[in-house]
Amino acid sequence: MSIAALQKLQKQLADLQRTRRQILNKLMRPTELAVGTVSVVNRKCGKATCHCATGDGHPQVLFLFTDVNGHRRCKLVRRADESRLLDASKRYQEFKQALRQLQTINQQEKQILLAARGHRALTYD
Repeated sequence: MSIAALQKLQKQLADLQRTRRQILNKLMRPTELAVGTVSVVNRKCGKATCHCATGDGHPQVLFLFTDVNGHRRCKLVRRADESRLLDASKRYQEFKQALRQLQTINQQEKQILLAARGHRALTYD
């Protein structure tokens, strides 16, 4: 195994560890997360002359959908809390994306370590 190849693997590993720290800092921010799905539900207003009478309805209500013990739960979001929940929902989506990035880094680190093992393996004849 050449020293240059090992140094290249060490540099790749150090870069991944730096990225990992950044992702962990992002994941540990003390901000609210709306765990679940925040959705706007369209409803018909009930006026016979309104365009929604023959269409999909008006976007009127915001709901938070969560899973509790394997059962889907739906909670109505108060108008006063809508922007807070929408922001928290966006942060939760970013949180899930960061977790996926962390999993990718784990896989890449494993590949680098296996490559280093292969280069350092003793071959005995």
